[in-house]
Amino acid sequence: MASNKRGLNRDHIARTAVELLDESGLDGLTTRRLAEKLGVRSPTLYWHVRDKAALLDLVAEAICADAFEIDDTQPWTEQLGQGMRQFRSMLLAHRDAARLLRMRPPVGRHRLGHIDTTLRILLGAGFDEDEAAAISRLLVSHVISSIEMESMAVSGEAPPWLADVPEDLPSLKRVAPALAGLTGQRLFELGVEVIIDGLKARLAGRSGAETPTRGATGHADDRAVDGSSPL
Repeated sequence: MASNKRGLNRDHIARTAVELLDESGLDGLTTRRLAEKLGVRSPTLYWHVRDKAALLDLVAEAICADAFEIDDTQPWTEQLGQGMRQFRSMLLAHRDAARLLRMRPPVGRHRLGHIDTTLRILLGAGFDEDEAAAISRLLVSHVISSIEMESMAVSGEAPPWLADVPEDLPSLKRVAPALAGLTGQRLFELGVEVIIDGLKARLAGRSGAETPTRGATGHADDRAVDGSSPL
């Protein structure tokens, strides 16, 4: 095994680990295989990454390092939608990225910064601290679930449990073709609409609230707030 110690640092390790993730998936991302790809022995790698958990956190942070382009002149609803779509695109760019982010808590500056911006958008829109905390988790879960659905789907084949729906379950039988054809992308976009519509209705329906203003989209309570990155 050729030695590559001279150029070994955390940035190089992170880039190589992301390459290994894309090549072999999350199950193939091991410290042993990463050390081989780097051209070093495992003990040398452990000087920079102490264990498998630290390696996964390093990769998760590297995946989330790209900046998001959020137009902070737009209403808060548009900002959330932009952020969710860009977050989803970022995760789709790397194999098993959604699964990795579900497994590992956000500990790096990039992931924590994305959460902070989402919370700033929600707080600026008028949600309280408890609501903002729960909504931010809901948004992340929706993005990740839509990606996991795509990765589990078998193209052209209906899930086995939809293949022969009993006649005495008429509603399920009626909707079965739609369920069979539902894609992660469709689930994601519909979910964005439903979530944002529900959030707007929650703000607008509060007792004693002032008459909602109209934003750029023409919807009630579309107030613009600052924000530069999502989730």
